Amino acid sequence: MELTSATIKTRPAKPRRHVGGCLCGAVRFEAIGPAGAPHTCSCRMCQRHTGALTAAWVEFPSESVTWTGTGGMPSVFRSSEFSSRAFCPGCGSTIGAIDDKPVIALLLGVFDKPGARELMPTYHSFRGGRPKWWHVEVASE
Repeated sequence: MELTSATIKTRPAKPRRHVGGCLCGAVRFEAIGPAGAPHTCSCRMCQRHTGALTAAWVEFPSESVTWTGTGGMPSVFRSSEFSSRAFCPGCGSTIGAIDDKPVIALLLGVFDKPGARELMPTYHSFRGGRPKWWHVEVASE
């Protein structure tokens, strides 16, 4: 039998699965699909939210994120007219932001595999918010 494209069955690609959670492990998540808008940010809100000069983020549609840990959903603080900052009520770990869009933005540090290529930031927001001595590199596509 000759193999042709009609006789070869291919499986659809599995959607990407990203998992992670807080420091104590009570708030865990599973995010399915491609990570959107991978970027770093140096705005004052991100600096205060994370305690770092720059935060690294990716976004997922809300319906693509499932809270899987024993702690359920993270606690939130309404930080602006369009977003709430998410954190673990037990250990206080910063998780990300739950936007009204509806989008869930997750900080790269909470992923079990934060070095995954598809999570790599491609641009930097609020570059002017960083101290002049702080240099952030992002990949260019």
